[in-house]
Amino acid sequence: MKYNEDETNNDICWGRNSVFSLLEDYPERCSKVLLAKNIQPHIREKVQGLLRSANVVLQYVDNQVLDRVTNKENHQGIVAYSVPMELMDIEDVVSSLPSVPDAAMIILCDHIQDPHNLGAIIRTAEVAGASAVVIPKRGGCLPTGTVVKTSAGAALRVPLAKIGNIAQAIEYLQKSGFWIIGLAMEADETLFKGDIPKRAVFVIGSEGEGIGKLVAKSCDELRSIPMSGKTGSLNASVAAGLAMFEWSRINKFAI
Repeated sequence: MKYNEDETNNDICWGRNSVFSLLEDYPERCSKVLLAKNIQPHIREKVQGLLRSANVVLQYVDNQVLDRVTNKENHQGIVAYSVPMELMDIEDVVSSLPSVPDAAMIILCDHIQDPHNLGAIIRTAEVAGASAVVIPKRGGCLPTGTVVKTSAGAALRVPLAKIGNIAQAIEYLQKSGFWIIGLAMEADETLFKGDIPKRAVFVIGSEGEGIGKLVAKSCDELRSIPMSGKTGSLNASVAAGLAMFEWSRINKFAI
C-alpha cells in the first residue's frame, strides 16, 4: 500500500518513547503508525505487539518519508498519526481535583511560544505531581507532536486545559481556592522563602517577555528565582521546574 501524506485531520508524534506511550495508554487515539523499513527487530516486534489488539494501520516506509513527515526531526524510525489532542475546560479540571484542603498544583502558561519549552514543562509537571497544565487558546503554542516528543509522552497523560483569557482564568482559580504565584524576575520575594500554599497555581511567562502586566496584577503574589552570574534569566521550563519541585518539597515530599 502506497503511503499517503494527506493526513490533514490528524496530528503526529514521533520518537520511540512518545509513540510507545500513545500506543500503550491511548491506542484508540492512534490511526496509523509508520515504521522505518530498517528498524531494529526488537522495536518492530514491540510495535507489532502493541498493535496486535488495536485497530491501527501499520506501514513500513523508507527513512526519507519519515524525514519529510517530521521535517527532519529525530524520529528514531517511528511516527504515529493520532486524532487531534482534546484539551479540557478549566472548570472540568478543577472539578476533578481533590477538594479543599487537599494539596493540588496547577501550571498556567502565559503564552509560551516554544513547543520544546511547553513539552519540558509538561514533562516536569508529571514527575513533580502537578494536577494540570493550562494554556491559552491563542497566542502560544499548542500540544503538537514536538510537544509530545519533548515531554516524553507526558503530554498524553497530564491533563491539559485551554483558556480564553488568562486574567479571567486566574480569577476563577482564586475563587476555587487556589493561591496564584507569578514567576517574575523583578519580584522582591524569593521563590524559596519557605511557604507555598497546598493549593497553588504557578504562572509561567513567555520566553523573553515574562508574564504580562495585567496577568502580574491578577496574581496573589510574585516571586523571583535568585541567580548568580551574568546570564540574568532562566529558560521558562527550568524556572517552572524549580517552582514545581519547591512546591513538592514543601507540600508533597516533605518528611
